[in-house]
Amino acid sequence: MVIQMDTKFRLGGTIYFVIAFVFIIGLLLGVINSNFMLKFLPNEASLGLNDNGANITRLPEETLKNLEKEKYLIIYNENNPYSVELMDNINQTLEYMKKEVTLSSLSEIPSSFNDFHNVIVALEEVSEISNLRTLETYTAEGGHVFFAIRPEINGSLQNLYRKLGIYEVGEFIIPNGMKLTSNVLIKQNQLVMEKGETGDNSSLSIGIDDRSTVYIESIDQVPLLWDIPYEKGKFMVFNGTMLGWKENRGLIAGAISLLNENFIYPIMNMKIAYIDDFPAPIPEGKNEKIYEEYRRDIPSFYQDIWWPDILKTSAKYDVKYTGAVIQNYGDKVTPPFDITEQDRNTFIQFGRELLKMGGEIGVHGYNHQSLTVNQEAVDDLGYNAWNNQADMEEALNKTVSYVKDIFSNYDFTTYVPPSNRIDEVGEAALKQAIPSVNVLSSLYLPDGSPYTTVHEFDRSNEFIHIPRITAGYEYTDKTKWALVNGITSIGVFSHFIHPDDILDEERSSGKKWSLLEEEYDHLLSDTYEDYPWLKSMTARGAGQQLTNYLNADVYIKEESNRIVVQIDKFPGEMSFILRTKKNIGKLKDCTVQKVDEDVYYVKTKKATIELGLVD
Repeated sequence: MVIQMDTKFRLGGTIYFVIAFVFIIGLLLGVINSNFMLKFLPNEASLGLNDNGANITRLPEETLKNLEKEKYLIIYNENNPYSVELMDNINQTLEYMKKEVTLSSLSEIPSSFNDFHNVIVALEEVSEISNLRTLETYTAEGGHVFFAIRPEINGSLQNLYRKLGIYEVGEFIIPNGMKLTSNVLIKQNQLVMEKGETGDNSSLSIGIDDRSTVYIESIDQVPLLWDIPYEKGKFMVFNGTMLGWKENRGLIAGAISLLNENFIYPIMNMKIAYIDDFPAPIPEGKNEKIYEEYRRDIPSFYQDIWWPDILKTSAKYDVKYTGAVIQNYGDKVTPPFDITEQDRNTFIQFGRELLKMGGEIGVHGYNHQSLTVNQEAVDDLGYNAWNNQADMEEALNKTVSYVKDIFSNYDFTTYVPPSNRIDEVGEAALKQAIPSVNVLSSLYLPDGSPYTTVHEFDRSNEFIHIPRITAGYEYTDKTKWALVNGITSIGVFSHFIHPDDILDEERSSGKKWSLLEEEYDHLLSDTYEDYPWLKSMTARGAGQQLTNYLNADVYIKEESNRIVVQIDKFPGEMSFILRTKKNIGKLKDCTVQKVDEDVYYVKTKKATIELGLVD
């Protein structure tokens, strides 16, 4: 008997459903990854940089009437340029800490110091302080005095030297580097800086009393920062001349916090990383170092090696990158300004992935010509100055049009000046051409050029300034020094890199990408491990964070067993650094995390907090 088999293959209903499901998923993924979806990205720039008034908490008027800020006095010599520079630097450090500062020249020294929480002497000519005995009495009765520069050699000051803990005075010297014997810089106890890495520092060859507590010394053990009790109070001395420089503000903040028994100050708490010239056109061809190491041409290297490495750092170390887009690398500063489409797909890929990681696209410019009408300001860079504001605006508009064509619902908030230079005409052009831009990010530390745009973390009428403190892939001692000083003083990590540093022998120090990537990973790893409390954000987010910080007024009251902090114009959340040798007791409306020996990170979502302290 022959059985006839039905040779037709029948698909069941389940199979049809699976095929349809796979097709729909594939279609959705295609749409999501298509340029079409780029046009519907949310316009986060609409968040703006307002005063966030809806979330601001005001203290009652009756409460405010009874509040006073801690007062600090800085005595300086108005006829000595370095003394003025030192005064300015200490003043700015204290203002960031929300302290009330009185500046007193030698001719205006108050007759009494009793109203001041601390007195800071920012001059060498101690013998010219008219009421020096009154200052000693203030200290003996419980005051705290910080001599922020090594004192003059003067035989008439022998009695004062003894009180400062100095029993032997030699000659002026340039000390051999620096070793931290404390955590005056948070998480940096035992940090060693070789001679020259922190700038020249003139000190006295001295011997000090065994009762002194030494916080910093030279590599060959010359005391550089110490304090010593004097009856009910305390003297602190910095045996050097380097605290007038901006990159050393962490030392100032750390020294003042160590001078006081319990010390709390607000921080901005921002962790920001920039990629300048990104997205940008990628050069064609081969680079010898890159090809030798990876067997790839330049475009393939950036897509297959560099960008995946950068994405990896973002995920590993909680970094949200802010890119600064540039349309081309030409030197044209007169119309017409053309748009090139040859790198469009690369821009789409990098831009989309940058936003996907939670990053931001800022603007660098139509090209890399700094927005200035002063040719002298860019001669050393080999750039061309612009003829007028109108040409700048036209070029900027071209860049906006280029980005809008891809990300139609995305507005710029952040501008990074090419080579960190922009003049008043450039700023006016920027505001006119791209009114949504309200964050300007240049440099925090001077770079030696009088034309570099250097800012504080502050705001002008048109922009809020979020400058960059450190730069580059290399993890040098100077980079680390600037980094940890910024974090200790204001709680800010602000760093930038360039994709094309790798292609430049000088900017890469001749190193291959594998070495640069290793150093950069180390830099981010150290920051992440030592300061995990830093809040990662884009420049746009930092703009709002800084606005809130600048608006807030902080009032601190110390009692024997507690600290009370009250915040007017409270933005909803604030962070503080607390330094105390006491144990933490009962807390009210805040959280406290120990981050170093006797150092705590304090976070609050309330306008009034209390921290109990236990002996």
